[in-house]
Amino acid sequence: MDAFLHQTLSPAAQSFFRCGYGVLLLLTLAQALPQARRFFVSERWGGYARSERRVDLVQNRYLLPVVMGLWVACAALLIGGRWTVTASLVNLVLCRYFFIAMRWKGVLRGMGAPGFMTYWIAACVFFLEYGSAYDPTGSVRTAAILAFRLDFAVIMLCAGTYKSLAGYAQNDGMELGMINPWWGYWGRFYGRLRPSHWIFRALNHLAYLTEIVAGLLMLVPATQLAGAFLIFGSFAFIALHIRLGFLCEMVMLCCALFIPEGGLADRLVTAIAPAGPAAAAAAAPDWLNMALTIALYAYAVLLPVAKVGQYYNFLARRALPRPLQAALDRYTNFFGIIIWRVFSVDHTNFWARMWFQDRASGARAEAARFGALEPRRRFRYAHVGEFICLVSLFTTLKYYPSDSALFVERMLRYCRTLGCPRGSDVVFEYMSMRKDRGRFEFAPIAEYTVDLEAGTVVERVIDPSVSARAASPVSPVHAGAKPGSYAPATNS
Repeated sequence: MDAFLHQTLSPAAQSFFRCGYGVLLLLTLAQALPQARRFFVSERWGGYARSERRVDLVQNRYLLPVVMGLWVACAALLIGGRWTVTASLVNLVLCRYFFIAMRWKGVLRGMGAPGFMTYWIAACVFFLEYGSAYDPTGSVRTAAILAFRLDFAVIMLCAGTYKSLAGYAQNDGMELGMINPWWGYWGRFYGRLRPSHWIFRALNHLAYLTEIVAGLLMLVPATQLAGAFLIFGSFAFIALHIRLGFLCEMVMLCCALFIPEGGLADRLVTAIAPAGPAAAAAAAPDWLNMALTIALYAYAVLLPVAKVGQYYNFLARRALPRPLQAALDRYTNFFGIIIWRVFSVDHTNFWARMWFQDRASGARAEAARFGALEPRRRFRYAHVGEFICLVSLFTTLKYYPSDSALFVERMLRYCRTLGCPRGSDVVFEYMSMRKDRGRFEFAPIAEYTVDLEAGTVVERVIDPSVSARAASPVSPVHAGAKPGSYAPATNS
């Protein structure tokens, strides 16, 4: 028990973790920079975020260069090891706002899992750097190591558990994303294989088993490094096959948190990136260090409670008594705590072609080439954030099937950023993935015609045997009460 509560991390491993995050943050910002006027600006100025007074004050075209410049400076300071507490705090505030607070206020959805992991590591780096600089007792740093190791292990456990419940055990999982034009790098190659091919069966079982086993191993101090190696290897494979931005690399970096102090891995890290001399800093007030230590331990204690509440909502399809449900939703939304449904069947068993359709002639022109590196479109359809937007548009039909207004509002906001020619509509051809005839097939089941001038979205059903509003038969997804809560619309 003492080993669990008093886990350590060497200064060299912490320096490696901070520098690695700074590099990945810089790459993330560089990749997002051509898309910044959509990703980080409200719809009032042509962006993805819903226009509100507070949102417009922050996410506007005038402040955007300041925000991006400040963000890049934070990444550079973290890499260089200068003013790391201040830089990590400013970065944490920016990540918290754009990737967590804006999760339910824009079609970007806080950039999904890549955004969440950028925020999560930002918080970890801040507490580690603060503890090293301002807490001579080491209590803040010790509490941070425990809390974030526990949180990461639970994230992997939840991700693996969800996959096992949502189709992967029935061979509905990795293969869908690997051949999906939105997600897979090598779709043409893998699409030629049979859906029942042993490669897909093996990958599906490994996907959930690896995360569950690794999560359990990372909960035990003596086996933490073994669990970290499993996650590192699995996400290295995913990075080569699935378009996820720098999510995989960030998850792989998190494995450095589990390097035991003084071991072989620690000595290797020390040789690669030795820790520099500690910067002299005055100790923070004792009350502040004590408050942060208590808060970190409290977070670790409440984490399983929050997860149990979310899984009760999701799997039992029942809400908690109203005061408890409200408290659970506020707490989990504040910290960004979610059930990791990354790469689940409801996100990967469909995609949609996009067209500009002339109203007079009915002629169609291609509106997007997915995965193409097109400078004229600022590489728009090569960025993971774009596909998170598109998926979030259509999963609205599955998560909130009775709220047509929400779907229309999100669809109109997205389509206003496309530059649709005057006199034309935007048409989405919803493609469902089939594999029941021994091969992979993409079948159009519906079309959605968006008239931006009239502000309407018209659905035309092509194949009534499959519904864009229905979850996959192997999925536990159900209609939600509201964005940001796993409570069902109605108790089962």
